[in-house]
Amino acid sequence: MILRIFTSYIFRCVLICLPVLWLCGCAKKDKPSDPPPVFYTRLSLDISHEMNGSPLVRNTSTYSNPLGEKFIITKFRYYLSNFALVDDAGKTVPLASAYFLIDDAVDSTKRLVLDSVPVGNFTAVRFLIGVDSARNNSGVQSGALAPENGMFWTWNSGYIMAKMEGTSDAATTPMQGFEWHVGGFKEPYNVLRTVQLPLSFRVIPFMAAIPHFSMVASVDKWFTPNEASFAKTAIIMGPGAAAVNIANNYQQMFSIKN
Repeated sequence: MILRIFTSYIFRCVLICLPVLWLCGCAKKDKPSDPPPVFYTRLSLDISHEMNGSPLVRNTSTYSNPLGEKFIITKFRYYLSNFALVDDAGKTVPLASAYFLIDDAVDSTKRLVLDSVPVGNFTAVRFLIGVDSARNNSGVQSGALAPENGMFWTWNSGYIMAKMEGTSDAATTPMQGFEWHVGGFKEPYNVLRTVQLPLSFRVIPFMAAIPHFSMVASVDKWFTPNEASFAKTAIIMGPGAAAVNIANNYQQMFSIKN
C-alpha cells in the first residue's frame, strides 16, 4: 500500500515537472545568441603635392599662373577633417573624428591614418577641406588645432583653412610677397568645402592588410577656373569674396592616384 502511494506521488511529480522542463528547454533554445564581434580596420592615405603634374618644389622653383604671373611658393598648408566613406549602397559611413594639418614642409603630416573603418564594400571617400564650424566655435584647442601652428586667427576667433605664401613679381607689396590665408565659416563668406573622390576597396573581418591609397593635391588648381591674381589680390587675411574665390578653386585640387 505504501509503495503504491509513493509510486503514484512520483508519477504526479514527473507530470508536473515535464512542462516546466520543456518550457525551460524552449527558453534556452530561443535565447538570442551573442552578436558577432565588430571588426574595424584603418585606412592609410599618402598625400603628394604637385604643380602642373610635377612635384611641388618650394623656395626655389618659379611657376606661372594662367595670367602669366610668375611666383615662388614658400609655405603651403591646409586642414582636412570630417572623413567618411561611401559604401556600395550609397550610404555615408562617418569615420572616427580627426583633424589633420597638412604641411608641405613636414613629410610626416602627409601620411594620414583613418580609424574605425568597418567591414563593407566602399566606393568613395569624403572629407572636408578646413575645420568645421563646431571646432571654430570651441576656442583655443590642442594638437593639430593648436594656435601655435599658425593656422588660427586670434583676432577673428577662427581657423585658417588653407594657406599659401610666397613671392611674385606681380605683387605690389613690400618685398613682393603674397599671403593667401583662406578662412571663414559663416555665410556669405563660408570657405568650408566638401570633397568626394572615387575609391574602391573591401574590408572583411580579420583582414591583415590595411587599405592604402595615394592622393594627389594639385596646387595649380588654386588658380583655376576662377581668376586668382597676385597683382589684384596679394594679401588675403580674413573672410571675404577673395577667400571664397580661392576656396572654390582648390576644392578641385584632390584626386586619387592609385
